[in-house]
Amino acid sequence: MEKSTLLICNQFGGRGISDKLLDVFQSRLRDNGYNPKLVLTKRPKHASEIIEKSNHFDLVFSIGGDGTLSEVVNGNHKRSDKLTICPMPTGSCNDVATMLGYKKKILDNLDMAMEGKVVEIDVPTINDQAYMYVAGMGKFLNVTYDTKRQVKKKMGYLGYFVEATKEFFKSPKMYDIEVEADGVRLDGKYSIVLLSNSNHIAGVNGFQKNVLLDDGELEVTLCKCKNNPNIIYSFLDYFVTGKNKNLITFKAHDIKLKFNELLEHNPNIDGDKLDNNSLTYHISASDKMNFLVPKDVNKKLFLKYN
Repeated sequence: MEKSTLLICNQFGGRGISDKLLDVFQSRLRDNGYNPKLVLTKRPKHASEIIEKSNHFDLVFSIGGDGTLSEVVNGNHKRSDKLTICPMPTGSCNDVATMLGYKKKILDNLDMAMEGKVVEIDVPTINDQAYMYVAGMGKFLNVTYDTKRQVKKKMGYLGYFVEATKEFFKSPKMYDIEVEADGVRLDGKYSIVLLSNSNHIAGVNGFQKNVLLDDGELEVTLCKCKNNPNIIYSFLDYFVTGKNKNLITFKAHDIKLKFNELLEHNPNIDGDKLDNNSLTYHISASDKMNFLVPKDVNKKLFLKYN
C-alpha cells in the first residue's frame, strides 16, 4: 500500500530547486512506495497554513531552508494529529538539516531519508509560536532577516556577513531583563538572549555544547557584553573553550523574560522575524514531533535514541 506524502516546497528560496529536479524527486518517491503531493509556497507563512489545514499524511518533506522548516513545524504544532517531518535542505542556511546529517544534493538526501529512521525531537515555543532550533533577541539577531533575499541567493552565508558589518558600527543596546528559568531568577542587563535546541547555529557546528534534542530542555545564553568587539570575542572564546565570563549559559525547560522596554529589533526565530515585539516572552520546550533523519545521524544528540 502506498504511503501518502506531502511535499512543501519553497522553490525559489536559497539555492532553489528546478521543476525538472522536483519531477525526479517525486518519481523516486513513487519508486519507493510513496504517493507524493507537491504544494509550492507562495508567500510568508504559507507553509504553516498548508500543514495546519491539510489532511493526514504519512510523511511531510520540507523542501527549502530553515525558515521553511520553521513554518512547517509551526503549522504542525497547531494540529491534534502531528505529522512526521523530513527536512530537504535547499535554503541559504540549512542549520537543522546539516545538524541531522543531510548534505547538499537533494537526491542523495532523499536516498538517505529512505534508509533513515524516525526520531522524536523537542520543539520549543515562544509565546505559543513553535520554532525549530533557535530564538534570540538583541544585538546582531536582526541580521538574518534584514539581509535581502536577492543578496542571500547570490552570496549565501557571505551575505549575512555583509549585513553584520553594518551592525558592527552600532553600539549594542543593553536591556534590563527579568529572567525566570525553571523558577530561578537571573535578572540583569543583557545585550543578547539566545534560546536554542541545536548544536549547529549560524553555520557553526558545535556552537552549543552537550546538546540533547530530546531532553525537554533548551540551551539558554545570556550575554552581558556592552560593546561589539567584546561580544564577538566572548562568543569565539565560548565556542573554543566552552565557557566565558561574559556569557551565562544553562539548560532550562521553561523560561520567562520581561523586558523594561520594547526591543530595538523584533526577536529572531529560526532566522526569520517574529511578528510579535512584546515586553514579555514565554519560551518552553513544550512540544515534541517526529522527524525522519539519516541512519548515520549523530546519536549523541539524542537521549532516547534506539
